Amino acid sequence: MATDLSTIQALNDNPATPFQERASSTSVRFRWIHAQCFQFELPDGNVLMTDPFFPQNPKAWKNEMTPSFELDDLGRVDYITINHSHFDHTSNLPEVFENNNPIVICDRMFARELSAAYGIPEYNIFPIVPDMQYQFDSFLLDTIHGTHNDLGGACDLNCSRFADPERPMTGPLNSYGCLFNTSFLFTLTNGFRIGFGAGVDVKTMAERWKSTRPNLLLRQRLVYAKPEEYAEDCEKLGGQMVVPMHHDAAFEWNADMNAYTDAVNKIFRNNQNRMTMFNPKRFKWYNAFVGLAEE
Repeated sequence: MATDLSTIQALNDNPATPFQERASSTSVRFRWIHAQCFQFELPDGNVLMTDPFFPQNPKAWKNEMTPSFELDDLGRVDYITINHSHFDHTSNLPEVFENNNPIVICDRMFARELSAAYGIPEYNIFPIVPDMQYQFDSFLLDTIHGTHNDLGGACDLNCSRFADPERPMTGPLNSYGCLFNTSFLFTLTNGFRIGFGAGVDVKTMAERWKSTRPNLLLRQRLVYAKPEEYAEDCEKLGGQMVVPMHHDAAFEWNADMNAYTDAVNKIFRNNQNRMTMFNPKRFKWYNAFVGLAEE
């Protein structure tokens, strides 16, 4: 059917119909639970959990004053990623697995120990190799090899001492903890990118992410990191919003995360960097979104 172009009229702004002042679209929902344990509600409705370890876990830090996490509040979990195999990244895997039957993604080098330690069927484990890319239904996963601690430096964890007498394989599993430390870049089906950056090897992550900077950067707050050091790491890694993780462990001088966050954001502003750090409240769901707003 031919179009009569002579009927086209110029668009005239109609003052009786105001323009929108703002609009936004949710990219991902997430919440911080404990340590490096987050949940993400992905655009397709599936849920990703990272490093399952809940507050008030029997193996948690001494004198922990955190609220307990109720399993009834867990909800669905379709994917689990494991950064490394220490107890504070894996201990609550059985509880999460019991009611969800998720895909568990971890380094192939300790996949068998993870299965044996927690009774996870091997057909539920997806073993990955660092520095490779994997396509899942809900996201594209880039894996990045890193180190848990400085090579040649001191490590006083004595990992095997965290063995659970009722689960003998947790000793060998923990012994891998300082050997393998995998960071991740998740590209969601809507194009939104989440960088999960843990460990000390910032240089490797920054090189891998230099052309695909994350929108949301989850960066471990190393227990000894001053705000200046944390801000420097984040600026190397890139990202628009920064959320800390593993800040459950702290010294007296860096235990106030609101003050720490303010100090990091001040550094960003002084460096004319538009990154923003955000300190989330435990268990509370947040929306990461893209928006437009009238100035």
